[in-house]
Amino acid sequence: MNSNYALLNKSKLTIIYINKQLVNFPKSERVLKDNIEKNMYEIIELIYFYYLNDIKRIKLKYLKDLIVKLSMLDFYINMAFCKRIISKKRLESISNFIIEIRKIAYGIIRSDKI
Repeated sequence: MNSNYALLNKSKLTIIYINKQLVNFPKSERVLKDNIEKNMYEIIELIYFYYLNDIKRIKLKYLKDLIVKLSMLDFYINMAFCKRIISKKRLESISNFIIEIRKIAYGIIRSDKI
């Protein structure tokens, strides 16, 4: 499988998994839930921007922006764990998804296939 499509597929699977967890967020944590949701959709948007551009420098910028968004998503998920909204098992599971996507993104950057 092409690493570009692996990036998109893993991201979609991660979003589906996280969306299932967002149902359990309390109403008092609406801001955190909204930030997680917004960030997830921006991740997919950045991947599509990456696919559609032909200029190497711009593609690299979108991949770096993707890595920043992944880091923010990881932060938000950690905050949900600290506020006892999600369990440690869910935290580890989501973090593993995020780490896998991040590895694919760094692999694309290092392989210089951009």
